[in-house]
Amino acid sequence: MSNTPTGKLKKLRSLDFNNADVFLWIVKRKLKDTKAIYNALNVELEDKLSEKLKIIVKEKIDNCNHIKDYSHLSEDQDDDILTLSHKETDFPTIYSEIQKGSDNLKAEKLEDLSGTWAYIIEIKNNFQLMTFTKVPESWDMKKKKGILNLVFIGKKFKDLDDNSIFRIQRKIDFFCFEDILFILDKKKFETGLNFREGMKSSRDDVLNDFETFGIINDVNKLREKIGENMKYLRKISMIKNNGYYKNKDFMARLTQANKTEKWGLTIVNNKIVLTEENFNDVLTVLNNDRLKSPITEETFDVHVKVPLGKD
Repeated sequence: MSNTPTGKLKKLRSLDFNNADVFLWIVKRKLKDTKAIYNALNVELEDKLSEKLKIIVKEKIDNCNHIKDYSHLSEDQDDDILTLSHKETDFPTIYSEIQKGSDNLKAEKLEDLSGTWAYIIEIKNNFQLMTFTKVPESWDMKKKKGILNLVFIGKKFKDLDDNSIFRIQRKIDFFCFEDILFILDKKKFETGLNFREGMKSSRDDVLNDFETFGIINDVNKLREKIGENMKYLRKISMIKNNGYYKNKDFMARLTQANKTEKWGLTIVNNKIVLTEENFNDVLTVLNNDRLKSPITEETFDVHVKVPLGKD
């Protein structure tokens, strides 16, 4: 139980932060041939700020209750916490940068903070916990127009310098504890860790399989249709994850279901004939998302399905 996401969340919520050390890491990212390259800079913290960061992190952990496995296609997240192995993401690359510790450069001047992609709060004792927060696209260190940013020092207000504001949000996109990510904001998580590229890689893997197994009559047409469309990339990634098409009797069963249920797909020589009109239907049946109710005998195309015994 302790090695399951539920067990690790329970362990995470029992952590004692009282004597833990806190580190703040500035993460910068650049793309090279669509691959993300990350760098981490350490920023020194005063004790009072360290304690505030502990409180922010602890509050977020205490509010983590219902967890679900991450899925490329999912219903609204609401208050659910999505879990995923960190190995399925870019995070190990960032983690390896942070593990360099004192060998990393330190942010010593304001210019060092320019181009921040995200920041990580690291809390360490006899455990290591890291939180990740993607900074907004419009984020900069300048004070907002129409607002005077003041600090009360020496019995008087002082105007903060335009370029001296670094905003720590009371918001966390995900935690990394041991080998599990606990995702609080799916959209920011996917943006922050270059997840689109992973889905494009899944697309290429699946389409190569379709050519090898001879499932589709025109794989190039399918490749062109999917392109980099996020909706279709999610669908093709789910097709890869579930892997129904790899079952040796998949096409035989699909052919029979298509005939019995009158789905209208054209299947010739055990290959699905792809057309402009049936593109979405093809992706649906390849992920086993066309389901029939045993109660009403109605057939539904579903976007999210959960096997019995899982919530």
